[in-house]
Amino acid sequence: MNVYERLNYALSSGEFAKYIGICLLITLEVMMSSSQARAQDAAAAPQFYLVELHGTRDGWPDNMTKEEEAVLGEHFVYLKELTAKGKVLMAGPVWGKFGLVVLKVQSEAELKEIMDKEPSVVKKVHTYTFSPMVVALLSDYISRDRYPSEITDRVMYKEVTVKASLDDVWRAWTTNEGANEFFSPFTKIECRTGGPYEIYFDNESPIGSRGGEGNKVLSFLPKSMFSFEWNAPPSFGSLRDVRTRVVINFEQVGTDSIKVKFSHLGWGAAEGWNAIYDYFDRAWGYVLGNFKKRFESGPIKWEE
Repeated sequence: MNVYERLNYALSSGEFAKYIGICLLITLEVMMSSSQARAQDAAAAPQFYLVELHGTRDGWPDNMTKEEEAVLGEHFVYLKELTAKGKVLMAGPVWGKFGLVVLKVQSEAELKEIMDKEPSVVKKVHTYTFSPMVVALLSDYISRDRYPSEITDRVMYKEVTVKASLDDVWRAWTTNEGANEFFSPFTKIECRTGGPYEIYFDNESPIGSRGGEGNKVLSFLPKSMFSFEWNAPPSFGSLRDVRTRVVINFEQVGTDSIKVKFSHLGWGAAEGWNAIYDYFDRAWGYVLGNFKKRFESGPIKWEE
């Protein structure tokens, strides 16, 4: 008996209420199964964490011992194995003061299990702290041609300290209104993973050659870290279409100042990249100078 025959029978035999009850039970079972499936999907969704590894004594790592160097060798092998398993997305030293690891795990408990077994933590060379991280795995969605095919470990470091609140400094880098006061009067910024981070330096040029077009927000920790793509000016030809990465860390200094730690990485190894590095070494000095002026004497007056 198919469903239509069963319905006709129920209507003609006075068993309609019984039939409705059966339908309700089936519907409830389907709803419960769907709810359980959604819960399982949520539980299976990966979580991302930013882990900082800090030395356990003063002077680290400048006064590292031979024994500690050996431990860091074990540390590197351990993280390399986790990278092969897809648990570590990236790792490396930051400012020579602490190590940074981005983990992709199923839970905070898994993170702790991984880090508690990490050789430098086990042997008390490092301690660690961690924070949940909003991250864009752009490599899953964007052509590899977007980034250099061969990337060096070269990192451009700069820093500047301004007398300002953390809210104001965060606003300066992550909103159109803030960036217009020191970066450029023409911007397109949305502080969300995958959102645009476009700074235009020549708004009268043809579209595609106005500045940092097509760049995106990579990841951020609110009022702590902000990362975005960056590209070269049109004068660098085809390398303009190849992105590098910028990571900015914000650190409270005393009660009234913020230190901005600026890192530009992802430089290619091919011919032409040295010239791009040298260009941005000068350009970022200018931008950070304007950033400092903005908090010393007010927003930049672009019309002057």
